[in-house]
Amino acid sequence: MASQETSEDKHQEQSQGTAPGEQDTQNQGQVSQYSETDLPVGDGSIVVYSDPGRTSLLVRQMLKQPPLGRNAHWARGAEVTQEQVLIPLREDATLDLDAAKQWAREAEADMTVIITEVPRMAGERPKTAELHFSDRLAIVSLPALGPVFIMHSLRRELYRVVTALLNQSVDAAREYGGYYAHVEEQKGDDTFFISAGMLFPGRLWMTLGMVAANEPLWSLPKLSGVFAAAAATGAFGIFFTTIWEMANFLPHWRLAIVSLAAVGIVSAWLIISNRLWDRSAAVGGAREAAMYNISTIVSLLTSVAALYFGLFISILVVGLLLIEPGFMEQILGEGTGFMNYVEIAWLSASLGTFAGAIGANFDDTVELKNLTQGSRELQRYPKDAEQR
Repeated sequence: MASQETSEDKHQEQSQGTAPGEQDTQNQGQVSQYSETDLPVGDGSIVVYSDPGRTSLLVRQMLKQPPLGRNAHWARGAEVTQEQVLIPLREDATLDLDAAKQWAREAEADMTVIITEVPRMAGERPKTAELHFSDRLAIVSLPALGPVFIMHSLRRELYRVVTALLNQSVDAAREYGGYYAHVEEQKGDDTFFISAGMLFPGRLWMTLGMVAANEPLWSLPKLSGVFAAAAATGAFGIFFTTIWEMANFLPHWRLAIVSLAAVGIVSAWLIISNRLWDRSAAVGGAREAAMYNISTIVSLLTSVAALYFGLFISILVVGLLLIEPGFMEQILGEGTGFMNYVEIAWLSASLGTFAGAIGANFDDTVELKNLTQGSRELQRYPKDAEQR
């Protein structure tokens, strides 16, 4: 998918405008030369194109919130218009910059900003933003901003790119970059990209940003078939005294292993049965494939773990209502307490989760096309006549 720069940019890093040592020094500057009062936009206009879903929702929320703090004034008083559009990809799994530049020319605005959930890389470095000065265009990659404090990070990045485009100077982006960003020449002309200051944390931060973009907790309705099969099987634990005895006999560390195995197996089955594993040839390389697949694994583990927890709570509540303590003492032959109910729900939820994998296999309602980064990006490719 779109993890590498466009095909015309694949040779971009060969001509760097600043030596590495000099670049680090420039990136450590403070914002002194480019202040908000020096750069009024006034009656200018900015058009923002954003991907559907979470990305556009964040942009709308940001535009509706009252301006608080320095970064909140990123638009410099300009009129901001938002357009929701799916940013297309080329056949080589890269962002279609030709389309982006065409939008910038047609927008008839003073500045164009594209905000996408597509993770973008320049070599080994994740791109947080890209500047095209001749087109007065900036492209911001949301996953590179990380999984938390995303609104603050988005405002910060918009402040940075608007500052640079207003000045028509990359030095403005360098000044605002502080210690935690690199601004590097991309093609030897007027195009630059902004990336994380440190390589490994930057890639890890982008991978976690991809997990956040997958919204695993909001994807639970897509696993309704899994939950139904798991709940039906887990409910038997309330009525079968053999499960009571087994839960009472097993040590807690064994129950924990069974729980982890259940969550892991169901997650693996969902990945395999829905073909969610991305290959390096499809996403631009081995590093990119690792990021995509790690984000898929973490997203599904989070979703299935949340499903497991909901199942455990449900069985525990029903068990407390239906199982008479005296009857449980008679079956187990010893005194019982609340922990016995917990152990029964624990084992029953694990057994039910195993059955959830079977439920996913036979349930046509299990739909994960929008759950992972790779599966969503398949919708961005140009379609031929038969696909249309």
